[in-house]
Amino acid sequence: MRVNPDYLITFNAVAEFGSVSKAAEYLNLSQPAVSGQLRALAGLIGAPLYTRRSRGITLTPEGRELLPHAQAIARSMRRVTELAGPHRGRTRAHVRLGTSWTLSGHGVRLVGHFRGEQPSTDLPSIGLHSGHTPHLIGLVARGELDAALTVDASQTLPEGLEARRFSSEDLRLIVWPEHPLAREGYVAPTALRNETLLLPMPESSVRKRAARLLETAGVTPRGQLELGGFLAVKAALHTGLGVAILPRSMVGPEVEHGLLVSLGLEAPDVTLGYHVVSAPRALLPQAVTAVLDAL
Repeated sequence: MRVNPDYLITFNAVAEFGSVSKAAEYLNLSQPAVSGQLRALAGLIGAPLYTRRSRGITLTPEGRELLPHAQAIARSMRRVTELAGPHRGRTRAHVRLGTSWTLSGHGVRLVGHFRGEQPSTDLPSIGLHSGHTPHLIGLVARGELDAALTVDASQTLPEGLEARRFSSEDLRLIVWPEHPLAREGYVAPTALRNETLLLPMPESSVRKRAARLLETAGVTPRGQLELGGFLAVKAALHTGLGVAILPRSMVGPEVEHGLLVSLGLEAPDVTLGYHVVSAPRALLPQAVTAVLDAL
């Protein structure tokens, strides 16, 4: 039995848009053509792939099982199209790179490294997209990003993707200089029982790891202050509203200039793993590998 790759590309578009009509518009096909391809694919699989709802479609278990394979085919075809483009070799290659909020600084440094003073067709340009790790992995799986710099990407990845660790960093307790703990080199998590903990966005991998650290230690801080992002956390640290558990790199300049203090945490499992998530390296375009090699 041979499955037409076009059927899988169409199925991927329908799953991505959640709509047959939107997928047809995106693929420049008629709705009957899209529906016909989906019926043929369902016939080959031997089961319905989706059900219609008032607000779009919902994948069946068989459709969800098939989706990673369809995403891989669609991603590969996008790359082949890029390689076969009429301007290949004459225009500057463009790499779509995702960065978790924690690793945005790494992305910015890569942009600076490749930009230089004069644009060159020999060096790739980089477009950055920031977000939380699961969202970025989804974008890479759908081919909307070439690769993503993520935190703790050890969860099960979509088929066709892999995570390669490029660095690591310990979580630290960050306090303002006048805080009573500021002169301590290391502190135990129990020291946070009487503190207000400053929290970034709920999707943050750093926040999730900090919560797991405190849960393992059996520690509940006296208070918690929900903030919208890491910039708000740093602003609250400067005004003495609480303490935060962050990697030192996120507050490096402030620590170096004595505006904040970074303390070690006497606890197990404080190390964050930083991973590149992408297709296997052998399948990546040369421009993407050049960017990732510069990490």
